[in-house]
Amino acid sequence: MKTSLKSLLVLAAFGAFATTSCSEQTKQNAEATADSAANDVSNATDEAAATADNAADNVKADMAPEAGDTAVVQNKEADKLVEEVPSKQQ
Repeated sequence: MKTSLKSLLVLAAFGAFATTSCSEQTKQNAEATADSAANDVSNATDEAAATADNAADNVKADMAPEAGDTAVVQNKEADKLVEEVPSKQQ
């Protein structure tokens, strides 16, 4: 079987084109994947921030003083076991 130089050049050109088009498609897929991942991270960050804000609001609402509260909170460190002190009888 005799192969001409023209046939080899056509085959080489086709091979180069096929390789280039595949790598271009792969590049586009990689870019799309990177964009999608960036969007997912952005959405997850926004959702986490919203969840943290809601949690902070819930804690503030739960910790708000209510009528009848008699507890006094002292912000000091304890170096021993913290025990409950019985209320004084009046």
